[in-house]
Amino acid sequence: MSTNDEQAAPKRAYNAESRRERAEQERSDTRRRVLVAARTRFLADGYAGTKMLDIAAEAGVALASVYRAGSSKSELALALLEMAITGRDPVQPAEDAPEPGPPLATLGPPSYPHIAATPEPEEQVRMIADRLVEVLERIGPLWGVLRDAAAVDARAAEAMRVAFDRRGASFEVAVGLLPPERLRGGAQECIDVLWALTTPELHGVLRVDRGWSRERYHEWLRRTLVVQLLEQK
Repeated sequence: MSTNDEQAAPKRAYNAESRRERAEQERSDTRRRVLVAARTRFLADGYAGTKMLDIAAEAGVALASVYRAGSSKSELALALLEMAITGRDPVQPAEDAPEPGPPLATLGPPSYPHIAATPEPEEQVRMIADRLVEVLERIGPLWGVLRDAAAVDARAAEAMRVAFDRRGASFEVAVGLLPPERLRGGAQECIDVLWALTTPELHGVLRVDRGWSRERYHEWLRRTLVVQLLEQK
């Protein structure tokens, strides 16, 4: 090999790596556009009324690109569900994702250790409310779409069941952080009350049907959970 050939080899390798990085970035950008478009069309037209062609048109991409992002409408809906629950970018590589933590970690900030280390039970409950509001604000607009998907697609129905299980496990952890002697009605009743007061349906009634602002809903939930979960001193 000549000296010129030896000098050219590293450049070819560099160009190949750059092309791979650009291609990967383009795939990520396209998937993000498809998911944003799917969310837009699902919210505008409903799950049943949205076609994959509609999503392609909304995203400004070829239909094949939509199917590469998700093989079906239900797969796209499930990606949006995961994004809403975790708050994580749907195209974030798995190796960049945070390490899995306790179930309560699915609910958003403040952190699990922060709540556990807080000595005041009332403040602990308010921090749990803060976490729940973060998730409800993300998932609330999509809830009807996800429920419709689960009604007609077995995979979506299973994903919803798993999401409910995760939610129940999260509430068990949340209530377990509170001093048992302060719980109103015992741990299981507190878990049930927490579940009932933080459903996406009730969130939608207050935020959409009754026109509450996020701030009003947030403050109401903080006050209400303190009263309903804790025996007053």
